Amino acid sequence: MKKKKDLLDMTTSLLKEGHPDLKESLEGLSPIYAKIIFARRMQYGYTQEELANKANIGLKTISRAEGGFDNLSTVTYDKIFRSLDLSVKDIAQAMLQLQSNDDELAATSI
Repeated sequence: MKKKKDLLDMTTSLLKEGHPDLKESLEGLSPIYAKIIFARRMQYGYTQEELANKANIGLKTISRAEGGFDNLSTVTYDKIFRSLDLSVKDIAQAMLQLQSNDDELAATSI
């Protein structure tokens, strides 16, 4: 049976190689959000600058969000998620997939 492609599955190799800004030691939700944001941005083919413009936030903020930095506000994450057409349900599902796969990228659809 052929696996469905989703925003996480489509970027497995990219994330396994590592995002240049991703911290070595990550805690909390920020690293999970980082993976989700990066994967969806890659799926949509946006540059960081394009996403920043779409979300009406700074380019540095997108870089920090994708790097897993933990000092971004929920308002900032909300702007990014909305710009990437990600609902709360999508985020929750992606988080569960990441957790259930020991931080490996999931193969089920979001």
